[in-house]
Amino acid sequence: MPHHALRFVLFSLFVSITHASDQPKLSAAEQEVVDVHNARTEASNRRDPAAWSRYVAEDCIFSDENGAVHTKADPLAVVAKLPPEYDHSENERDFIVRVYGTTAVLNYRNTVHEQFTDTDLVSEMRMTETYIKQNGSWLLIARQWGKIPVNLRKPVAVDTSAYKDYVGQYVWRPLDEVETLRVKDGRLWSQSGKDEEEYFPAGAETFFIRSDLGSMTFSRDAQDHVTGYIYRGADGQEVHAKKIK
Repeated sequence: MPHHALRFVLFSLFVSITHASDQPKLSAAEQEVVDVHNARTEASNRRDPAAWSRYVAEDCIFSDENGAVHTKADPLAVVAKLPPEYDHSENERDFIVRVYGTTAVLNYRNTVHEQFTDTDLVSEMRMTETYIKQNGSWLLIARQWGKIPVNLRKPVAVDTSAYKDYVGQYVWRPLDEVETLRVKDGRLWSQSGKDEEEYFPAGAETFFIRSDLGSMTFSRDAQDHVTGYIYRGADGQEVHAKKIK
């Protein structure tokens, strides 16, 4: 990955300014784990690698959203060079803690804001941390995180009269649940089972939804009838959905 991207990954791994939202009451053992997590975060905010290291095992495994694996030395080397003005904000919430004797797992959601020149980048993350208890203290032995897909693209202006052509039922595979498209209040909506999402226009016959980073481009036959759409994932792979009704 590019150097600046690696720097961002490791920075997010180590440094944060946390604003925790309301959290259900935890047991005493569960709260101990969260307290260690918070203490490690506070140490990184103070740019205190020595204090941070006390909560992290020497062979701790860090696995980022790109699938790369980092050692304990990686974040320490990067953060030591970062000025305080690079601090960003995070909203950690929805803490789930499981304690199994001397092993504990902490899972939580995190909204990360980072400022790059005049751009505020927002990432929705899900984090998982694993701890073991040694000499009466919890020690981080693994941390893995990944981005929750949230499409932040802005819709473009289109002629919504064409939406009626897309109304119908679609399937990706013969045994899949049917996806139904309909027009409501001049907007295009998709429903699969109980889930309903709006299709936002991204261009000529191309749409996106908020919960996915891909796009859907409708296909037509020689008679100009919509026959389906091509879903293009963020990784470039394609799925051809067929209109069945």
